[in-house]
Amino acid sequence: MRQRRAAPGLDSLLAGIGPDAPLSERVAWLGRLVAWVRQDVPEQRLRLILQILDHQEPLRRAVAATLRSVVRETQALDLFAETGLPRAAGFFREAAERLAHRLLPRPPACRDLGDLLDRWFPHPRDARWLGALDAETVQRIAALWNEGRTAGEASWESLRPDLEDALVLLASRIRVIGSAPSLRQRLPETRLPELPFQKLGPAVESLVELGRSPADASSIAAGLNRVRTLIEATDQALDAVLGALEETGVSMEVVYDVERLRAMLRRLELLLEAWGDPDLRPERGLVILSDLIRDNHARRSLAGLGRDNLQLLARSLVERSAETGEHYIARTRAEYAALFRSALGGGVITAFTSLIKISLVSLALAAFLEGSLIGINYAACFVLIQLCGCTLATKQPATTAPALAGRMHGLRNPKQVEALADEILTLIRSQAVGILGNLIAVFPMVLLLDALWWKATGAHWVSPAKAGHILESMDPLRGTLLFAAVTGVLLWLSSVIASWADNAFALLQLRPALTASRPVQIVLGPARAARAAVWLDHQMAGLAGNISLGFLMGYVPQVAAFFGVPLDIRHVTLSTGQLAGAVATLGFRGLDAHTWISVLWGLAGIGALNVGVSFGLALWVAIRARGVRGPERRVILLALLRRLAGRRSAAA
Repeated sequence: MRQRRAAPGLDSLLAGIGPDAPLSERVAWLGRLVAWVRQDVPEQRLRLILQILDHQEPLRRAVAATLRSVVRETQALDLFAETGLPRAAGFFREAAERLAHRLLPRPPACRDLGDLLDRWFPHPRDARWLGALDAETVQRIAALWNEGRTAGEASWESLRPDLEDALVLLASRIRVIGSAPSLRQRLPETRLPELPFQKLGPAVESLVELGRSPADASSIAAGLNRVRTLIEATDQALDAVLGALEETGVSMEVVYDVERLRAMLRRLELLLEAWGDPDLRPERGLVILSDLIRDNHARRSLAGLGRDNLQLLARSLVERSAETGEHYIARTRAEYAALFRSALGGGVITAFTSLIKISLVSLALAAFLEGSLIGINYAACFVLIQLCGCTLATKQPATTAPALAGRMHGLRNPKQVEALADEILTLIRSQAVGILGNLIAVFPMVLLLDALWWKATGAHWVSPAKAGHILESMDPLRGTLLFAAVTGVLLWLSSVIASWADNAFALLQLRPALTASRPVQIVLGPARAARAAVWLDHQMAGLAGNISLGFLMGYVPQVAAFFGVPLDIRHVTLSTGQLAGAVATLGFRGLDAHTWISVLWGLAGIGALNVGVSFGLALWVAIRARGVRGPERRVILLALLRRLAGRRSAAA
């Protein structure tokens, strides 16, 4: 009904312009017409326009001639070579440009077809309904376009010069960006002229010249095949650049350049399809148009800019974490036994840390000094655990999550999904074994240390008042779970710092630099300098992560207290050590059943939140970096639930 009432107004709108009007008026008229179509259900409104024009031949011819004249008198170079492609501007400059584009009025324009499409189709959903038009409607649009066209009148052919210029321009940009030192240094030894980036430009230029001359179809087909082969070779070179990041370190600049080049290659393929097929089907032409509109909206989006830069940052932090995390995933009985033994060692060392922390708190020092000493205590403990080859289980999830996300590929294959679910279960078992080893060792070790202290001094390490406070602090109803979640965030942050430090060590090539450093060689000698560089290369992530975690756990409660926020650290292994100290003072019989139940539930919650929060954050960043989409995540979750229930997919 609404469309029928709108039809009389539509008649006057359709008749309100002609091909002889000034270009600015024709552009404004077409904008009003598209705005009318975009309301409600665009597909139905478009069919209504076609139906009206089918019954009014003079009006149909005038509308068709007007449409062709607008396309003929506008420029499409920026539409083909600029619209929707990432640019070299930095994040803040790009964000400012996008914000200004959204908030500030734009000057009138009628020559740039890319800008006009942006004005006519201002919403991302426009690309969807344009690309989803049925074949009959598309054929009717094509028939309208050609209505009344004379033999000498240019149609889509008027866009061909801009299309050819765009091909040459894109190939030239790919040639320049791909030949930058930051990319060449990450490729195998190849002379500059032999790089596919260098060959692509001349190949595209030759193809365009061939198309302008009276060449036969076989020569053009051969030229197209050569260009497509070079595009494939360029893609492979970009894969090699990304593969080299494992060794050379992940640079956001390099990853951004690779993404820019991939986007240009995809656009080049899209334009080649349109250029190489003079009889391009209208349906395919409309899909290409919708792709250009979609790309343009993606480049205009502030949210998209933030998402893309987050993904680049995540990749720079995740790539090398995945390699570190592999060491904490046990798959065989021998690996589980080794993990359990290393966790026992970590628990023994943590016992000392728990008691030292209790002593530091009892000194009632100034906040900064107390936080510093506690941070040093934690950092020394974690570094000692690392150097002794032991394990602190709660530090595993933040590094194993990127390793897990690295396997999230080929998820349309049921066997691959089931294999990933099995890997997740293996990871869960590894975490359980590590935590169990820590707790089994830390509790009796604290009891032993307290007994030795009692024998030497006649007093328990923990005072009765402090013991009572420790038991109260583990009550899950007294903020313990919130503090455990905050500790999980700190565990994740330490893994981020570890990844950044490890990546920076590789990116700055500090291993060969330290090996060849003359001052270092004078102090250590050439052989020891080389061994020290190798040792630092292997240990840098662990050292940075452990030291940063220690000081985060020491300073964060003090900073929070400065702002009046009551915040504490709840780490499952350290809390178990403190519980053991309280039990040593009060005795097992000094705790009633209600207290034991509350404490045990508190410890279970602390462990679950330490692991769950750190693992969840690390996995979220990793899957963002790997580009794992929502549907793929749901497939993984369903497969995991089946595996937990002891079932497999029938397809697997």
